[in-house]
Amino acid sequence: MQTSTHAARNAASRTALIFAILAMTPGVAMAQDQQQEQDPLQTAQGSRGTEAASADAAEADGNAVPEAGIVVTGTRLGSSFKAPTPVTSIGSERLNALSINNVGEALNQLPSFRPSSGPAAQANLGGNIGARLLDLRALDPQRTLVLVDGRRFVPSTVQGSVDTNLIPSSLVRTIDVVTGGASAAYGSDAVAGVVNFVLDRKKEGLDGQIAGGVSQRGDDGNIFASLAGGTRIGDRIHVIGAIEYEKLEGLGNCTTRAFCNSQTLILGNTAPGAGGLPANLIIAGVNTSTMAPGGLINRSYNAAGQVIGTTATDPLRGTKFLADGTPAPFQYGTLVGPLFMLGGEGQGRNGFISGLKLKVPLERVSAYTALTADLTDAVTLSADLSYGKVTGSVDGALFRDFNGTLLGRIKRNNPFIPASVAAAMDANGVSSFILGKAAFDIGPGRATSTTETYRGVLGIKADLGSSWTVEASYQYGRTNFTQTATNLINQANLLKATDAVRANGQIVCRVNADASTANDDAACRPYNPFGEGNYSAEALAYITGDGLQRTVNEQHVAGVDLRGDLFQLPAGAVALAIGAEYRRDTVNGTTDAISAANGFYSLNGSALSGGVTVKEAFAEIAVPVLRDSPLGYALDLNGAIRRTDYSTSGAVTTWKAGAVYEPVAGIRLRGTRSRDIRAPNIFELFGPLTRRSIGLSDPLNGGLQTNPNVITGSNADLRVEKADSLTLGVVVAPSDGFFRRMRLSVDYYDIKVRDAIGALGAQTLVNRCAQGATAFCSQITRDASNQILEVRDVILNSNALKTSGFDIEFQYQQPLGSLGNLNAQVIANITDKLTTTDALGEVDRAGQTGQRTGTIAGVPDYVIDGVLTWTKDDFQLTGHGRYIPSGLYWTNFVGPDQDGYAVTLPNSVDNNRVPSRFYLDLTARVNIDPGNGRTFQLFATVNNLLDRDPPAIPGPSGGTNQILFDPVGRAFKVGARFHFGG
Repeated sequence: MQTSTHAARNAASRTALIFAILAMTPGVAMAQDQQQEQDPLQTAQGSRGTEAASADAAEADGNAVPEAGIVVTGTRLGSSFKAPTPVTSIGSERLNALSINNVGEALNQLPSFRPSSGPAAQANLGGNIGARLLDLRALDPQRTLVLVDGRRFVPSTVQGSVDTNLIPSSLVRTIDVVTGGASAAYGSDAVAGVVNFVLDRKKEGLDGQIAGGVSQRGDDGNIFASLAGGTRIGDRIHVIGAIEYEKLEGLGNCTTRAFCNSQTLILGNTAPGAGGLPANLIIAGVNTSTMAPGGLINRSYNAAGQVIGTTATDPLRGTKFLADGTPAPFQYGTLVGPLFMLGGEGQGRNGFISGLKLKVPLERVSAYTALTADLTDAVTLSADLSYGKVTGSVDGALFRDFNGTLLGRIKRNNPFIPASVAAAMDANGVSSFILGKAAFDIGPGRATSTTETYRGVLGIKADLGSSWTVEASYQYGRTNFTQTATNLINQANLLKATDAVRANGQIVCRVNADASTANDDAACRPYNPFGEGNYSAEALAYITGDGLQRTVNEQHVAGVDLRGDLFQLPAGAVALAIGAEYRRDTVNGTTDAISAANGFYSLNGSALSGGVTVKEAFAEIAVPVLRDSPLGYALDLNGAIRRTDYSTSGAVTTWKAGAVYEPVAGIRLRGTRSRDIRAPNIFELFGPLTRRSIGLSDPLNGGLQTNPNVITGSNADLRVEKADSLTLGVVVAPSDGFFRRMRLSVDYYDIKVRDAIGALGAQTLVNRCAQGATAFCSQITRDASNQILEVRDVILNSNALKTSGFDIEFQYQQPLGSLGNLNAQVIANITDKLTTTDALGEVDRAGQTGQRTGTIAGVPDYVIDGVLTWTKDDFQLTGHGRYIPSGLYWTNFVGPDQDGYAVTLPNSVDNNRVPSRFYLDLTARVNIDPGNGRTFQLFATVNNLLDRDPPAIPGPSGGTNQILFDPVGRAFKVGARFHFGG
């Protein structure tokens, strides 16, 4: 009997989750009143939730930061207004409790983020290696605006995204996440929301930390050290500063973990339904069928260039070459296809996955200093300086050729052909053959990237009296990016070096021995592809080369805003903020000549130059309508409008309208409607095209597996994308009485992006073309036999993106008398939709927890993240749990438990289900207080306490979806913190 459809399960699970969390409310209300205990080493307020960031929560929390110190990121009008847009805040306590040393890592744990980048998700791509970008709502990092103390941070990438590795965690007081459109308040790019890092600008004393860790298997070593402090100089000057160092050793290749070494891949059944099997099998033990490390003959050709016989009767097919170049029969498995087979030989040497690092090594340094000076009682000057450097390294894709695209056909007079094979060629009329090779002997290309970021901000704020203030600022930021790459296969040279002949008793390249002198290459040295390492050092030097890319991002931002109260209403003052901003972003880059022509097999650098100037003016107003009225405890209205003029895309208007209504004290209803925009960035408009090789399935050829080149890059014809966002929510946050230690919020969000800018993924383009979207077919190049040679996956305005769902947050404190107390927080996200729309309709990736190479990643139906801390005197024990439910591997596949399944369909698969995972982390802390303003803390953490392997599924970063699942296993960390003075 067929199980219920995925959509029905989605609806049931989402509904159940909402009611399960809501059901907590009556039970927790029975506790008695008690103030929250703080970590004695906290220099700022601890982990605080959605409404704990606002003024009323501060009043309800005895240890909260005073009203004047609270920054409400959802509005520019100050903390007296309860922002209608949901704001989730996490503080330094969460980082300490979970032994997290990186603010980006902390945020990527939150269910509203898709951790689409970082050391475990780098795979074989270059660029900003190991960068931790923020991908709110799974709408891509370019749609999340990152601020530091309300101001933009300089971009770290040419796409305009910010690498949070560059922001020191030791100075962060809270991180506020506005989970809704905020372009009108903060500017473009805030389609998914805003992340604002609020620094502890009043920090006193000196804090330090050192920590180190390693996995249970002895890898993934890491070390972290930091110093942060602050002091007053006289009565009017305050200075803070911090420096951090972190080094991550990363993980080895696929053979170091069982889930990856199982070689679970997609195996095509080239005749869907044959043997009663579907078109695709996700199965372990998959080896390559047309490539071998020493070379494997796949097809033979006569003198006229015609194929000899069939795959079954080809006289040379199945001849492999051992490491020393000796011919031997190749051991085929079953279900043999054009790329893969089940079983056979090759375990541990699959060129598609065996060489991938499961987690790249990374080293970072970040430093920040800020000065605040009261020039007079009414005028305050501020200055910020920051520096960050991130260095990472990655292995590129291993050289693979199964159809002669890169090596060319091996001709009979090639002197490297072993004598027995040459004799067989003569006996069977073979003039040339295709050699399939995965070049483990050459090894992958290797790239090291360094990102250095400098930023300076100068601001002045003046109190004009009568509640009015004016603030002006200027900031300059610069990011220097350098990528050096070595051992890169030069495709043009490889082709010439492989085509060798004997002339005058010497083995030479054919181009130097033929009748033409126009194609001579004096540097060419013949390359022997048979066996492993049977070539000269000179040949290796000729077919490999080094790449170099240098890119400089510069940003100038100047802004001014005026805010204050216009007049008084019975419910309070009408507040207004108006302002203007000027921004200039430029990118200038260079690369080597071979990379510029996409001449290397992998890790080609790119050269990019361009600039965008943005001029903006905005206004925001807050109107209090009710206070302690028979119609309600409070009603506030909020509106904002912004006019933005891009030098590249023209002018556009964004707006926001919102309301907060409290029918009774402690129960708040809120809603926001907004129009948000994002203009194409410099990379999307002016960037180069780059090439890499990936494995794809071709539905027009019965799911035939192939390994084409994929071209990615910019599109000068892109338009501005526009988003319509709606948020509706309810908050239960009483300040006294029966429920005073509880916080509960449930918010619904709906975001629709028109003319969305982005790449669809090569496999998606191939599939949509096969399904009838003919506009995508022009992006695919096929040969005379209709095999895919190349896919152009360039950036497009891909019609529309849509996402909707619920954010739920619950907090509670429970006193245990002499046994201490418990603090609990549960954060959940439920995704109803995550769709891309084109001419054929919608593709919904909500519930897709697998990730196929060449496709867009999805998100789970829901994610639950919970933290429970038990405090007893000077001891604290924290458990952190994260649950990812079962999901689909890929939305385009149809499995046996889905409607419409039939083994004869080209998109049928034996199992389209990814199992669930629950991860549990445990941290113990002991506080030591010797007095005299000194405190110490010792801590130990076990991550992935249950040692749960990720699901063994095909993925672009190894044998799983490393965006969602942990590839490390059980790991340990120990360390110490101290605080002196203050």
